[in-house]
Amino acid sequence: MANLFSALRREKNSINIPPVVVIGLGRFGASLAKELMEHGVEVLGIDADEKFVREHAAYLTEVVTADSTDSEALRQLGVDEVERVVLGIGTDLEASILTASNLVELGIKDIWAKADSDAHARILTQIGVQHVIRPERDTGRRVAHLLGGRFEDFAEIAVDYGVTVMSPPASASAGPVDLQKVWEEHHVQLISRCAGPGQWRPLADATQLTPRDLIAVAGSPADLEAFSQS
Repeated sequence: MANLFSALRREKNSINIPPVVVIGLGRFGASLAKELMEHGVEVLGIDADEKFVREHAAYLTEVVTADSTDSEALRQLGVDEVERVVLGIGTDLEASILTASNLVELGIKDIWAKADSDAHARILTQIGVQHVIRPERDTGRRVAHLLGGRFEDFAEIAVDYGVTVMSPPASASAGPVDLQKVWEEHHVQLISRCAGPGQWRPLADATQLTPRDLIAVAGSPADLEAFSQS
């Protein structure tokens, strides 16, 4: 496997993990692979479509054309020697399931696979995939909470638990912040405050917030929505 990842060495890795294999270079796979590369992670991209391979050859460590449903092809590429594989095939259900099965049989310890439906996700989990990703569903949930205009950003990080960035509601900017009181009344946690570009700091008790500030807040989506209107 070393020969596939010899093209790129970085002095400073902000994501400090060994090389990653990304199978399927559509929008999801390509975006993820590029982000990994930008943070110092070496990436081997695999796709059955030569067009995608040509498009992404310039910015990935190595890109190859291969049929990922062929377990021997994956073995010849040394995929069985890596710790992490991301399976970005979503729309071709058969190819996704066969590839996932191959990865499990190859003994990959950490498999992340994209699913396009609940049934797809369930099958991948039953096969033995450790992490099933639902990007379209997750994006839909995120945008739903942004439509009201009160959230600058939103991410659901666990079941019924998310983190949002918002301007302080009237209840939080009426006087010095009492973190415990906010929790007791609104069931949300005030995490940090941004007073300017890149100026994020932990939010301390007795801080006086202004409408110009941004705050990071954690809680259930319903509680976050209610707090934003308080």
